[in-house]
Amino acid sequence: MSAPNETPGAMPDGIDPAHLRTGSAIARHASPLSLLVLLAVVGLGASGWLGKPWPERSHATGAVDLSVAMPTVVSTGDLYEALIEVHANTDISRLQIEVDPHLWTETTINSMVPAADSETFKDGRIRFGFDALAQGEALIFKVDAQINPRFFGRLAGDIRVLDDGRLIAASRRELRVMP
Repeated sequence: MSAPNETPGAMPDGIDPAHLRTGSAIARHASPLSLLVLLAVVGLGASGWLGKPWPERSHATGAVDLSVAMPTVVSTGDLYEALIEVHANTDISRLQIEVDPHLWTETTINSMVPAADSETFKDGRIRFGFDALAQGEALIFKVDAQINPRFFGRLAGDIRVLDDGRLIAASRRELRVMP
């Protein structure tokens, strides 16, 4: 039963017969441009250009083999992990790992495992102290960090290994932060 002011088969208010006519196939479907944009975004993400990690960098000296694995490109606000592995080729009386503070500018450090037994700032670097490391032993120092959302640009600095204050290995690292 129809309402008192409606006639059977009449269009609702605001709908004209022109709205019911079909147009071309392009008008009825999504624009091909939106598909191209979607494919470009997926391709960019799959390329690794926005977050592909560097291969692990290793430095061998007489005293230690130093391996640093961390990304080279991250997006602002991203979390990332850095693994610093020190393998002792000789006895190390007091292992210390130093990080250039420029590498951690506008960065929040969420966790470090294992925890250092001392943390100091010396000679313009952040120094983490650990126990002795016997020949053949290894220490893996894991740092979880997050780039502060307002920052983008380049971060660079050295990661150094010391034996009771004496430099025995170093690795230069650079991190590009994309918006």
